[in-house]
Amino acid sequence: MADIQTHLRELGVLVGIKNKINNLGYTSNSITTNDFCEIIDSILPVNKHPLYNNIRIIAFSKSERDIIDNAFTLAKVIVEKLNFTSLDSADWYGYESGKDEPYDIKINDKYFSLKEDSFILENMGLYKLLNCFTGSKYKRGKRHIFEDYAPTEYNHWFDITWQCLLSYLSANGNLWTYTNPKNTNKQAKISIVSNDVLLEYFDEEEHKISKLPIKSSFKEFKRKTTPDIREGGFSKFINEQLRSNSAYNEAQRQCAIVASDALANELMANLNYKAGIARFLRMHKNSYYYAKTTSSGVELYEVPSANEIDSTIKITSIVGSVPSKQANILTTVKNIKTEKTLVLRNECRFSHGQFNGTPEAKLYYEQGGSLDVIYNKI
Repeated sequence: MADIQTHLRELGVLVGIKNKINNLGYTSNSITTNDFCEIIDSILPVNKHPLYNNIRIIAFSKSERDIIDNAFTLAKVIVEKLNFTSLDSADWYGYESGKDEPYDIKINDKYFSLKEDSFILENMGLYKLLNCFTGSKYKRGKRHIFEDYAPTEYNHWFDITWQCLLSYLSANGNLWTYTNPKNTNKQAKISIVSNDVLLEYFDEEEHKISKLPIKSSFKEFKRKTTPDIREGGFSKFINEQLRSNSAYNEAQRQCAIVASDALANELMANLNYKAGIARFLRMHKNSYYYAKTTSSGVELYEVPSANEIDSTIKITSIVGSVPSKQANILTTVKNIKTEKTLVLRNECRFSHGQFNGTPEAKLYYEQGGSLDVIYNKI
């Protein structure tokens, strides 16, 4: 779920557009939280924004004013380049979770996807990548980059991790503890008691315990632990103790190499993307604008609708790539009309801690590349 800063970026563009069109005279330094909320109230239904309890009663911090400054800069460019002379209607979609469309806001009849200094296009799941490229119909969470494409290496990676945990416990009185620095009520503990490994997680409301034999496989670990214990405890141990461990890092790297190569080979061998390439490139039923603020200025692109792409974009290669130990899928696309190419990267990794849930396949375009290969620059 998006945080309040993301909401502020999106709603700040709406405020900035009304400020520019109506000559209200606000700057990012002069606008108060109450001014901001009143403008939002005037253009959106009250129940569509979370600002009352989170922002209205406090003063904007410097970081929040920096966000608003970027939003106002982006709003100015949108108004000027798209010739907005009035704000007849507006909508905001950023509060919706799990939506397929990329739209964050709508101004009059135009949709916008808003980004800051980021190269991400979508928090995509692996199932969606497979569906886009091969015409398959996998459901969310039904394909796992490591379990499905490198099961032997994945089990070895876990075995190494488990042995490292046991070695740490043996050397430290059979106990490891952790307190979340952002919320001290969230704590974890791993200990050995009577030849069992106890993994515990505490927060304000509950205390969860998983008990495993000292000799445990990944299958047993997955079956007997909860997501809270894996994310709030086990993965915290990995981050704290194993990020510089050569055996752990090599096991992860080998798993990533085998998995990314196997997945890339499967995708290339089963390419059937006529219907899915538009979805992969974040083209939907409605044309919209992809707008981002970067350290060097503002970029604004018109994203064609899905039925406009025809055969303009072609996939020329799909390969696995593992810089350090990160599993990636690199897809090179070519614009047949302009002969330009762009490398798109699906970063296949856990989002909620190692060995917890199904890794995502987050989609980025490579730094140094330009979206004008697939979108129309304004």
